[in-house]
This record gives sequence, C-alpha cells and structure tokens, in this order.
Amino acid sequence: MREEGKYLGQLVFKEVRQAMDSGASYEEVNQLLKDLNSTAPDIDYTIHRSDSVQEQFGEGRGLTELINQRIGDQPDATHVESLDNIHYYQAIKFEQVCLQCHNNVAVGEVAGVLDISFPASRIRIPVTEVLMGLFLVFSITIISSYIALSTDLLAHMINPLQKLERKLKETEGHHDLTERLDLDSDLEEILSIEHSFNAQQELLHKSFHQVEQVSIYDQLTSSYNRHQLDRLFTEETLRSIRNNTPMTVAMIDLNGFKQINDNHGHQAGDEILIHFTKVLQKNLRGTDKVIRYGGDEFIVLLPDCPCDQAEGLFRRIEEITSSEPYHYKGHVLFTQFSTGIAEFPSEANPDNAFDLISTADERMYAEKVRKKSART
Repeated sequence: MREEGKYLGQLVFKEVRQAMDSGASYEEVNQLLKDLNSTAPDIDYTIHRSDSVQEQFGEGRGLTELINQRIGDQPDATHVESLDNIHYYQAIKFEQVCLQCHNNVAVGEVAGVLDISFPASRIRIPVTEVLMGLFLVFSITIISSYIALSTDLLAHMINPLQKLERKLKETEGHHDLTERLDLDSDLEEILSIEHSFNAQQELLHKSFHQVEQVSIYDQLTSSYNRHQLDRLFTEETLRSIRNNTPMTVAMIDLNGFKQINDNHGHQAGDEILIHFTKVLQKNLRGTDKVIRYGGDEFIVLLPDCPCDQAEGLFRRIEEITSSEPYHYKGHVLFTQFSTGIAEFPSEANPDNAFDLISTADERMYAEKVRKKSART
C-alpha cells in the first residue's frame, strides 16, 4: 500500500513541482490536478495548504487537524479508511527556490500535504510477496502430505520435494519467471504441485509483461511515454557520437486541440491523438522514436537525420494532416500542428545535449505563434 501510494505521490508531486517552478498560478495547478484526476477516476489527488500559504494567498484547501495527526512529523503516511478509500499523504516542504514567492517561511517547513485517495484494487502485489505466499501454500501442502502418507510413500517424495525447495529458492533469488518445474514423479500429489507451480509461473510471467508494457508505452497512443525520454534521448545522442551522424529532435504541439475537447468532448480529443500518432508512425522510419511528452505534445527523435531533411519530412506530414480530415460523429476535424526542430551535435555539445529539447520547444512555440497570427 505504502509503496503504491508513494509511487503515485512521486509522479504527481513531480508534475506539480514542475508547474510551480515554472510560475504556474493556483488555478493552473488546480487544473493540473483536475486533469490528473480525469485520467484515473478512481484516484483522487488533492493538495491541502498550510496556514502560512493560506494566509499569504487565501485560496485552496487548508490543512485539517485530522491530516496533521495522520502525517505527524513524518515525510509521508498511509491511512486506510476502507477498502475503497485508502489515503497516502506526502508532505510538501519549502525549498530555497520557494522563498522567492512565499513570505515568513523557512526552508524545510511544511507548505502543504499531497493527499492521494485510491481503492485497494489499485494496489499491486510485489512478485516476491506472491512467491513467498506460493511457497507457504506449497509448504502447507507438503506438510499435510507428509503426515498423511506412509513411510514407503515418503521415500518416493523426498527427491521431488528437495527439487521443489531448490527451485523455489532459485526463483525467489533471481525472479526468472520463465523457469518451469519438472519433479520427475509419478505421484498424483507431486504432479499436482508441479502443475500448480508452473501455472503460477506462467501467470506471473504474463502479468510482468503487461506491467512492463505499461511502464514503457503510453496507453492511449501506444507511443513511448514521457518516462522513457531520458533513456531514449541518451541512447540516440551516444549513437550519434559513435557513428558521427546527426540526430534531430522535433517538438510537436497540436493546434486547436483544446477547442476540439471543448466543442466535441474528450473522447474526440483522444481519438484525434490516436489518429495523429498513427499518421506520424506511418510516415516515419522504423528507427525514429515517437514519445508522448504530455497532453497534445509529442517529441520525435530522428537518428541519422539532419535538420533540413527533418523539416521536409514534417512539411509532408503537415500536408497529409491538412488534406485528410478525421471524421468524428458526423464532424470533420483537421489535425494541424506546429513543429520545432533542433539538431545534435551541431546545436548542442554532449555536455548539454538535453538543452536541445528546450531549443526545439522554443522554436515550436514561435511557429505556433506565427501560425496563430496568420490565422487572425
């Protein structure tokens, strides 16, 4: 419970902290939480603000005595109200940068508490716990069988049970879920244990694969998720240096996406994002990487591709999206976008390679402003 809540808390706190550091207003931070809540209706994210923050800004939810009691002096705490309402609290403390906006506070003081409420069904059981539980079940079965069977029958069970014990220890040690058990016995009880173990291994292996997919890919668009950006970007810059070839970064933002959500609903917005990602992937190379950066923003990494070649590629994709509308419930919707492009290593050396993303972002924003001015 605690680890699940802590993982969710760290993800949300990172997004909120980035918004605060970029100068977001209370309304913008509140909107961010609303957006997060809309992505997972069974999870509720709330920020409770300390008295000092309330006194200075006079808005938002204050810290209640109940929450103060639950979290105490700890950095975080978990409270189970019911199976449908588990709370994870994470303290938000003032940092040095916060003192630029907040008065009469000190670094380390509590600025507020992030409150995440979620049902027990959201909690994932670690594999080690599953394996230990499986080991316990097997142990009980073995002990029961030992008491029930005769001395002669036990002699036929010793080697298979020793093999089972070794396999359980090996599985717990290195978590190889592809391992299968062969106890080499004709006894029905032993074969039943072998079958149960192998079936459990297969189920865990499939579950792990699903969790791995969730941790790498964006569930809506099937592109890479934002958490993979650092890894992919580092891999491509190192490949660029090793092969002495250019690598282009493209920052993409959909134009008029908010109007689509406002006028046609979020389902239409989701379908537009899926449609646009398919258009991108259809017209990109297999080596290019599409990453959903957030909302309607995407980053594309194009290895072995100079800037001018990338510009021509995205002009062709823009022609396609401008001439081929997406039809949604009788409405004709066009997927238009703005792009900012930057090239490695000509525009950033290896020591500050990630500055390339900021450069592409600035150029994308300038292109977005230019297109908006042209429309008006």
